[in-house]
Amino acid sequence: MAIDKLRYFAAVVETKNLRKAANIVGITPGSLSKSMATLETELGVKLLRPEGRGIEITDQGWKVYRKSALLLDEYRRFQEAIKAEPRDGRERFRIGTFEVFSSYFLSTFLTQEFPRHEALLLELTPGKMESAILDNFIDFALTYLPAPNPHLDFTEIGHFEMGIWGTEKWSKRPFEEWPFAVPTTSVQVHSIEYNLLDMWPKEKKSRFVKYEFELLETALQTSRAGASVLHCPDFIIKLHNRHLTKEFRLSRLSYPAPLRQVKPVKIFLVTKKANPLVKTLEGKLAKFLRSFQ
Repeated sequence: MAIDKLRYFAAVVETKNLRKAANIVGITPGSLSKSMATLETELGVKLLRPEGRGIEITDQGWKVYRKSALLLDEYRRFQEAIKAEPRDGRERFRIGTFEVFSSYFLSTFLTQEFPRHEALLLELTPGKMESAILDNFIDFALTYLPAPNPHLDFTEIGHFEMGIWGTEKWSKRPFEEWPFAVPTTSVQVHSIEYNLLDMWPKEKKSRFVKYEFELLETALQTSRAGASVLHCPDFIIKLHNRHLTKEFRLSRLSYPAPLRQVKPVKIFLVTKKANPLVKTLEGKLAKFLRSFQ
């Protein structure tokens, strides 16, 4: 079974229209119809049935669509891994992390410390980045929420402090009125005590969540506009504030009781055991992180 047939079928399901699906995947409607008929024969199930002038997805079709989504995702990652091989002898980093490091930190670090290297950066959550290393999709990961794995090395390269950040006006308002912008991405690792990437200790103090954003940059935008506050690492705000005039810079806000003490959070470089990249990266990353302290 060709992987393209599953991709074509996904387009049919998502558009509910053979002509639109054919246009998306770049083939003729006749060729698409033949591919769907062949796929049904190969799988031995009915995927589509006529519905008026259109089509309807059968129950079996929906099951195939959901299961094939996992296969198509793995195939995409396989293609990315192959494309990530160095070209013309150039060195290349394949990195997995989440937005705290990818938004400002890694772009600055790579362009300053490794200007001649190519880089592939994948946005991955804790747990998935460790799996991606073991599956050879990436070479290393950066995280402050490590998912333990006996086959990987977790090298501590520095630390930071979390903080509440917003414009000065919020310091004059009670904590209960602060409108937080929080990440939608949840942490699906049972050994980690936090549910969200912003590490808010929800058991100790509830907060008013006004916005839920997938992108950290969106939370930063609403916060510098004075419409929200956010809980994030101090080095992100230092990098963020570099590019702004004073009126738009974010300031540290005081934690409400009982959240008086903020423990430093460790940052880990995650690699396969005995990976020589550790020697190359450990010192440079640690030095780069110290420049924000």
